[in-house]
Amino acid sequence: MRLLIVESKQDPGQRYWLLTNALQLSAEEVARAYRQRWDMEVFFRFLKQELHLSHLVSLNQNGIQVMLYMTLIVAMLLLIYKHANAIGYKTAKRRFAMEVRNLAIAIIVAACGGTWTNSSKHKKVVGISSDHSC
Repeated sequence: MRLLIVESKQDPGQRYWLLTNALQLSAEEVARAYRQRWDMEVFFRFLKQELHLSHLVSLNQNGIQVMLYMTLIVAMLLLIYKHANAIGYKTAKRRFAMEVRNLAIAIIVAACGGTWTNSSKHKKVVGISSDHSC
């Protein structure tokens, strides 16, 4: 093990103590690795807090990549929705979730042969006959 004391470029005088077992890496390489690790921590905090990614559905590499890509696509769509509607992030997140939910319900109801009516006062399904299996 070795102890490295690294000084911040952004805040001269601010020092960080790093303990590592990567003896073959230079101090600069170790500092860069720690900085990248922190960026990843911030990214995963965003996924957990803002997009409610609480756990990984799959533990293999492909499953994790698919889940991360889908989460990033949703994040991008949410930011586009926020910008297009000129609203705040929390409002955009709530409205976007409601619109996606209503769209999914409408697609399912239409596939079952019904008609989806969505108003602010009531939500109802009209005209599903019993001969459709869903």
